[in-house]
Amino acid sequence: MIQNKFYAFILCFVVAACMCPSTTTAQHAQVRSQIESDMQKKYADSQRLKGKKELDKITYENDKRYKDPKNKVQATIAFETKEFNKKGEEKKTSVQKMIFGKNGECIVMNEGEKNETWMIYNYADKANYVVDVKSKTAMKMPLINMKKMAEASAKKEDEKSAATNTSSWKATGEKQNINGYNCTKYVYTYDEKSKFATMDFWMTDELKLDLGDNYMFGARLNEYKYSVDPKNKNMPHGLNIRTVMYNKKGVQVSQRDLKSLQKSADETYFDMGKFKVNDILSGL
Repeated sequence: MIQNKFYAFILCFVVAACMCPSTTTAQHAQVRSQIESDMQKKYADSQRLKGKKELDKITYENDKRYKDPKNKVQATIAFETKEFNKKGEEKKTSVQKMIFGKNGECIVMNEGEKNETWMIYNYADKANYVVDVKSKTAMKMPLINMKKMAEASAKKEDEKSAATNTSSWKATGEKQNINGYNCTKYVYTYDEKSKFATMDFWMTDELKLDLGDNYMFGARLNEYKYSVDPKNKNMPHGLNIRTVMYNKKGVQVSQRDLKSLQKSADETYFDMGKFKVNDILSGL
């Protein structure tokens, strides 16, 4: 019925335009604007409202996933990442931090630089914040379950490459003291289809870290922490202190170091009072 009325309206407009050619352009613009407005109000607004209602079920005060947001373990971990050019010469160094606070987590990217950005997961607020430090602005959005997204993505990639994956680990037995920790070197060889060749993993058993089960981002640093595998002596174990990546020509591409680990957290990272906060839901 709605569709028939719409077509009838268009037909009347076309007939009127043919009868009054001197006013065709003005009428066409006016009617088209009215049609767009009517259609947007009838369909777009209703879909936007429906979408907002669905989001409201799992956002902010209605988000029931984190009943106890208080984390028992606090920590601040600092990393330094170096990038190299095609000749293996250092071209950029950046610092990242992971702050595990009482009510959430904050990932600081490019600390001290003009493009310093914070990614905050605040369980007490049931919200994610993306903070632009220089402009003192923050975008607020519903709390995203990053851990599940990462696990689903990893599982999909594993299933995709399981049949042809030729990657492997090798324990070298090489020892080195890095940033105050005695480390052992393991080498990961990428699948032959990868654009990278190998990555060195320097692991230590001297540093212990257990963040508990409340933290979502980083999945309790599983990408840096490895458990002993008695069936495979070549698999790394302990905490990852340094990784060095090489391309197929044997040239160093990047290096990432764990520079410091403190059993405390600066809670000011989670204070949004000094930023202009824009809620993404306000635009729906």
